[in-house]
Amino acid sequence: MPRNRQEVPRQERVDALLVVAEQQFLARGFAATSVAEIARAAGIEPGSVYWYFRSKDHAFAAVLNRLLDREVERLEALDTDPADRLFAALDSVEIRRTLHPCVAERAPHAPTVLEYHERLHAWLHTLALAAVADRVPQPARELAAETIVATVEGGLANPAPLRPTSTMVRYLLALLSTDAAAEIPAPAAAGPPRPAGPSEPAGGPDETGEGCPRPAPSRPAQPPVTAYPAAVAVAGT
Repeated sequence: MPRNRQEVPRQERVDALLVVAEQQFLARGFAATSVAEIARAAGIEPGSVYWYFRSKDHAFAAVLNRLLDREVERLEALDTDPADRLFAALDSVEIRRTLHPCVAERAPHAPTVLEYHERLHAWLHTLALAAVADRVPQPARELAAETIVATVEGGLANPAPLRPTSTMVRYLLALLSTDAAAEIPAPAAAGPPRPAGPSEPAGGPDETGEGCPRPAPSRPAQPPVTAYPAAVAVAGT
């Protein structure tokens, strides 16, 4: 006999709703997904969603954090080279790249999305720092990791680059592995963190995500970058 919804533990109901919200956001994008559509797909009344999430931004951030939790756990279980772990993360992020421009668009207006973005940034920075540990001298490792993360975030923006983000990072790592990287001066201290954007009222027009694109068709495959020796020669001159 099926259980009454009231008999289902709250966390189990939240998890089931997040599964549906994840499917909707990945299939339709942030802007084209409404709370009402999430509720309809979950088989509940639209107002019931707000028992679990204060706004669409909160549901979006919960989905993103859930996806990131899975990736962190998966990568921690991998017994592999730090660079391979970084590329495994990039491949996973690339699959969900249609959501990332929406993260950048919503972060200044929704603290909960900003918190996710900063968490993702810190995770990628940790992976990048481990990947450059044996390739770049100590004074420049932080700068090298920040450069990699900036390349990743740029690769996830719209319009999409012609080549996958992982290909650009592989090329960058090859350049950073040259003697030229040893001549990079130690970076100056980083500036203060960016202030969080103002909190927005739940359900308002700011939450529509009009600046967020709908999922775009896959870009055509591009030939891999194979000219590492030439690039290294240029970097070493």
